[in-house]
This record gives sequence, structure tokens and C-alpha cells, in this order.
Amino acid sequence: MGKRIGDKGYLIIVRDLKSGATLFVGKGKKGECLDGFMKKLKSSKANIEFVAVDLAPSFTAWIKANLPHAIIVYDHFHVIKLMNDRLNKVRRRISRELEDEDKGEIKGLRWKFNRNNEDLEETAQAEIKQCCTLFSELGITYALKEALRRIYRIKDLVFVENALQYWFEKADCSKVPELISMAKTIRKHAAGILAFWKTKITSAIMEGFNNKIGWLTRQAYGYRDEEYLILKIFDLPNLKTRQTL
Repeated sequence: MGKRIGDKGYLIIVRDLKSGATLFVGKGKKGECLDGFMKKLKSSKANIEFVAVDLAPSFTAWIKANLPHAIIVYDHFHVIKLMNDRLNKVRRRISRELEDEDKGEIKGLRWKFNRNNEDLEETAQAEIKQCCTLFSELGITYALKEALRRIYRIKDLVFVENALQYWFEKADCSKVPELISMAKTIRKHAAGILAFWKTKITSAIMEGFNNKIGWLTRQAYGYRDEEYLILKIFDLPNLKTRQTL
């Protein structure tokens, strides 16, 4: 997991998916930042079978080079986040093309587009529907975002593969550059994405841990001593935080 810490840059955090223990904290956001973890791994003679990670190319390249027998699992959280990023690019592109007096139709809807449709109030759903009707590219992209989410509800891998193939066809025929790009990305990472259904492994605990690190830095108004912050991160699973996290 990568975590930006104020103006100090990025920290790379490795955790055990079973125990939740923090195994390593490195500085930076490139794969080489994990070389220190590899040294510890060799000395411990531990065997890593699965790695849950986001779609960052640097991490994927490092894992393939250093853990060639480990199965990479791309968590669905990151796939949907990437899809939302593409959706936002479409929304911004359309907004730039509009006259100033027409931008009100699309302005301020980002968080509503990013949320799951079923979690929106009826008024918000109506706003999204109207916007998608007015701007066809946005409507197509939003529909395929929701379709991609629904694929993750399917349990049978064969049905998942068929559903993804149908999704690819729709994306390729959409003529929306951002959708075509997203389809290429999913195809490129298909093995790791499909591994989610084979292994049922998720990095969801990392996202919760990410929130706790944010809580930790806010409580201390930021840590000037980076090494001390790293020590606190190692101890974070033992730290009690508010239930609102």
C-alpha cells in the first residue's frame, strides 16, 4: 500500500493479509523501495504465495522480478477506483467543451457519479440520469462503470469471464477514448483481476489501515520525525481508535 504523508512524500507499507501485522515500511513510491523488504524476506525464508496490490506498474514489475512464483491479485477496490477516474476524465472533458452558461448541468456532480448508484438518494439519482441523458458519452461511461461493479457480484468464474468479454465489446464500440483505454488496462491486467475470484483475496484491510494512518497523523498534527512515524505505523494495529474510522 502506498500512503502520501503530507509533504514528506510516500511510504510503502507491506502487511500480512492473515494476521494484519505490518511487515515493512519503505520510503518512496517505486518498486525499488521494496528491496529492503526482500532482504528481510530472504533472511526469514518465508514463502509468499499471493500478493494483493493495486495496478501501479512499478509494483507489478517488482513483484514479477522478485517474487516470480507469487500470484498477483488486483483488488476490486482499485479496479473500480480506476474506472471512476476514467469517468471523471470524461466528465471534465465534456465540461471543458461546454459554454460557461451550460456547465451548471454537470458541475458539482463528481461525488455522485463516483458513488454506487443504489446508495444515492432519489434526487441524486435523478440528477445523474438527467446528466447522462444530456451527455451521451458520460451516460455510456457511467452505465459501463455500474456494469463493471455488477460483475464483481458474480461468483462463477466462467460467467465472470463471459461478462468481462461482453463489457470489453461495449467499451470498444463506445468510441469514448477513456473507456477504450480502460478496456485495454483491464485486458492487460486480466490475470490478476480474475485471480480475485480464484483466491477470494482482497486488500480491503489495507484501505482501513490507510484511514488509520490518516487518523494517526491528524491526532499528532503531522509527525516531523519520519522514523518515529514509521514506528507508530508498526504499532498501529495495537492502537485503539474511534469507531468513526
